Amino acid sequence: NNDIFKSVDFNPKINLSEDEKNYYIHADLPGMNKDQVKMELSDDDRVLTISETKKEPKKENNKKYSRIECSYGKFSRSFTLPENANLENIQAKMDNGVLEVTINKKEETPKPEPK
Repeated sequence: NNDIFKSVDFNPKINLSEDEKNYYIHADLPGMNKDQVKMELSDDDRVLTISETKKEPKKENNKKYSRIECSYGKFSRSFTLPENANLENIQAKMDNGVLEVTINKKEETPKPEPK
């Protein structure tokens, strides 16, 4: 079947979490390295977009595939960041095909006590 290598939309699995100081995004991106991942931040609507364009696998003349379950192609995932997210200090690292994005929370200024 000549269509076996067609690009399909890839939808990586995402975990969102937070603790007292940070928000976290973990994305499963198997077989990818950090050079294949693009992160963009839209300041006007506080949206963080993680995307990638990956080349299709090479067609090998001597191999005949009966099934391909690995996804190839483009993906894009966007997240609206909370108001207390510090957009000036977003960190990302890639380890074993897992992207970890850390977004610091802004420190809340204590409200003055009424006199």
